Amino acid sequence: MTWVPTDDGVSLYAHQSGPAGGQTVLLLHGWPLSHRMFDRQLALLPEAGIRCVAPDLRGFGRSDAPADGYGSDRLADDLRRIVDALGLERFALAAFSSAAATAVRYMSRHAGSGVSGLLLISPAAPSLLQPDAPTADEASGRLERLIRHARLDRPQMAAEFARQLFYRYHSPEYTSWFSGLAMDSPLSATLGLARAMQQERTSAEELTRIAVPTAVFYGAHDRVVTPEAAQGLAAAIPGASAVRFAKSGHGLFQDEADRFQQELEQFVRGLP
Repeated sequence: MTWVPTDDGVSLYAHQSGPAGGQTVLLLHGWPLSHRMFDRQLALLPEAGIRCVAPDLRGFGRSDAPADGYGSDRLADDLRRIVDALGLERFALAAFSSAAATAVRYMSRHAGSGVSGLLLISPAAPSLLQPDAPTADEASGRLERLIRHARLDRPQMAAEFARQLFYRYHSPEYTSWFSGLAMDSPLSATLGLARAMQQERTSAEELTRIAVPTAVFYGAHDRVVTPEAAQGLAAAIPGASAVRFAKSGHGLFQDEADRFQQELEQFVRGLP
């Protein structure tokens, strides 16, 4: 197990698997989950010779849960600490849902240190959807409803959230396990990150300055962020490609698990 201290005294957990010295992918989980959402990738990518690093963001999984510090600047600084502590160089940065905002901020705030390619998976942070203001407002409103629901009945919120993420049928056992990931962290962190996302702003300049190969994976039946918004985000990043998953919702990593694995491996292997 790997623990990385931050400059404000928070201890961050980072899971590592796979061979050292080869191609590397750093996987960032979304709200309100943990690195365990990538269990399948953490097992299968090493079989393909790809090293995986999957941290728990502050407040989630095994990482410490401070009272504050959930904005994109702080999370990007945390990511830089992990990159430096593990000596990561030339890695693919893959971020799911809300973590896409952290990945974009890392690219601007830390000049994308070490990143050879950027993969945004179902990017859902309202700040990233500014080109389409109504969509951003809708996303912020959805977050507010989740915040109220979590304060009142967090287990029910987690279960409904898990069901909304997917388009295809998955076993009750899987959805129960997945919703359990959302219960693995303190309520204070769940609320803290959600509130920070509501207040975040990403400038168009941040997107235009991304200068590494970039792809946006999105589900055609996503109920969290519209396919049009994902396509618009890809269009705002120079040279970025938009990859459509025709049989997926927001959780395309499970809705089309085999194809997601193939596309992820292909993206990592195709980087210079």
